Amino acid sequence: MRAPDTNVSDHGDQINEYNFINSIPSFDKLKLIRKPEALALTCMSKSTFHLRLNDGLYAPSISIGERAVAYIEHEVLAVIAAQIQGKNKDEIRLLVKALVAQRQHISLGE
Repeated sequence: MRAPDTNVSDHGDQINEYNFINSIPSFDKLKLIRKPEALALTCMSKSTFHLRLNDGLYAPSISIGERAVAYIEHEVLAVIAAQIQGKNKDEIRLLVKALVAQRQHISLGE
């Protein structure tokens, strides 16, 4: 039997602390993750992840440079939590739309 990887971070607390639409994350809770980490969190292949992105089941990436993009970690975690709760695709699409809309209201934690 293989021992668990110690490099894999536990995101359980982060998933539980987000009440999806009810809370707008502050600056201290923001973390950008690159595609490999988003794929690791979702346990999906690149092609499945892109199919779900195109279907509105995950929030789109943001540009962090001319040729670089990243995902907002709490958005990925919120969708994972919704999946765990058994939300259907339409509910997850609504969640994703709300998460993307919240991007305009993110505070700097001042």
